[in-house]
Amino acid sequence: MPGDGGGGSAVSSPVGNLIVVKIIDKFKTFESFKTIEMKRNKTALSLLFLILVAAGVVLVTRSQYFDAAPPAQVFTYVEYNGTYFPYTVKVVYYPGNASGVNMSFPGVWPVTNSQQNHNAVVPTSCTSLLQGVSWELPAAQIAGGVSIPLSTPATQLPGADVMGVRSALVMLTQMVGQPLGVTLADNLLFVEMDSLPGSIFAVNPVTGKIVWYATGLASYAMNNPVVWNGIVYVTVGDVGFNFANFVHYERGQYDQIRRGMGYGAIYAFNASDGRLLWMRFTMGEAMPAPAVYNDVLAYTTGGGCFVAVNATTGQVIWMDMFPGLFASMSSVNYYVLPNGTPIFIGGFTSLTKPYGYLIAVNGYTGKEAWNATLPLPYVAYNTGMGDVPPAVSQKYGVVVQSTVANAELNGTVDTVLLAVNATDGKVLWVTDLGRGYTPPAFKGGVPLIVGDTVYVGVPSLGSVAAVNLLNGSVLWETKLPDLQTPPKFPGGPRGSPTYYHGLLWVAAGQYVYVLNPHNGEILTMYYVGGRFGIVNPVIAGGTVFLANSYGWVIALPLSQVFPEWMDYH
Repeated sequence: MPGDGGGGSAVSSPVGNLIVVKIIDKFKTFESFKTIEMKRNKTALSLLFLILVAAGVVLVTRSQYFDAAPPAQVFTYVEYNGTYFPYTVKVVYYPGNASGVNMSFPGVWPVTNSQQNHNAVVPTSCTSLLQGVSWELPAAQIAGGVSIPLSTPATQLPGADVMGVRSALVMLTQMVGQPLGVTLADNLLFVEMDSLPGSIFAVNPVTGKIVWYATGLASYAMNNPVVWNGIVYVTVGDVGFNFANFVHYERGQYDQIRRGMGYGAIYAFNASDGRLLWMRFTMGEAMPAPAVYNDVLAYTTGGGCFVAVNATTGQVIWMDMFPGLFASMSSVNYYVLPNGTPIFIGGFTSLTKPYGYLIAVNGYTGKEAWNATLPLPYVAYNTGMGDVPPAVSQKYGVVVQSTVANAELNGTVDTVLLAVNATDGKVLWVTDLGRGYTPPAFKGGVPLIVGDTVYVGVPSLGSVAAVNLLNGSVLWETKLPDLQTPPKFPGGPRGSPTYYHGLLWVAAGQYVYVLNPHNGEILTMYYVGGRFGIVNPVIAGGTVFLANSYGWVIALPLSQVFPEWMDYH
């Protein structure tokens, strides 16, 4: 079809052959969505209108999230290039909700958590964002799940009475809510939602109104969308292993093991209106976020693949396979060599010792540039190195990753920070941040690099640490209140901190913490509720944007979180 990037079929309203009419019963926001599809027949439309008016139902409502004019445009896709989808991909675009103001956001969000160093700060000239905006969006509910009130006790979560609170929270984060943060680029805020089938939303960051959303993705969407050149990329997959994988493991057939019980895929959408441009199914899950550099988009999969495609067309440039390895949630990063050649870097889990690797490949050829692992006596544990995205200092040529290691039968692990040379992968230093109890999902914290300092959460201890980038010495470590040790709940602190205006902003547990980056002093803790997953606060001007495992996307003025924030530099 013209305009959809080739392949697929689209239905648009009001210019298409079908019209999708959204009905919101009795003015309630998303409590009883119904969809009516009908031929664009004047008689039928008139009759339907009279029936709905008589029943007290409205076709379009000026709710908190949608506008009436101009009418929504709907695009549906059932296949791409002759390959059918497991679900119908449905895109709904609300042109009236788009901002007419140029917010001066960058046009790219190249790696998860924004830049190579993972600092999620986005410049803006928008007056409203500079002053600070406030809104809450029940994204999970719109996606077909439930946006649980943020004040709900963990004991009342789905399945908590059967599987326990800890497991119920992990399940909610991985399958319903939003386990990672949001993305700001191209005048929009982008957020993925796990509720199966997966979804992505593009939101007006000032008003919180939905500009477009896409549902029906092949599996769970649980990462930061990546934006480049007017395109938003979404990878999907799941955390499970099917029975065949256990058989392969028992037989020692490690090269045949694939992570992901369902489909894995990568989608490319038009960032402005959500139209599907291209998609590819993947070998194993594709949960990690990709990275893009110079029109090359690189991603990793649960099948041990490192793949590069043309970022515009989706055509494969190269694919390298690493049998016996699989990616989990370690989103890809990159480093640019002095000669201008990019190398893409991702974390992988190994099924045999040493159980984890950082692998770097040439961005133009796909050939392995180097691999690195924890030196003895440290041994990565479980998905460890395959779960945490590496941070990169382009200035110093250093790659940093956190992992849990050296598990003991008493349920304790070390949390270890590893630094390697970005050019050749040689280990520069290893720092043990302390021994604590195994955190939920075996996650370390996502590191942030600011200048010559690394800031990282230590979920096993419920703390945040600062480490010298050049030699690995610990500068300070601060225990965060409200986080229990041993950790009974996920959420503390696993996402990367954000460095902004001379302050360190951390989302952990039910709170946003503000710390002094020089000594770790806690300046304030602001209650949000719910539970944060692997979430980095995203800051633009005087506004912070957050995603929550309870199914919410939240905007808060920094002056509400910490009134004295302007006094710091």
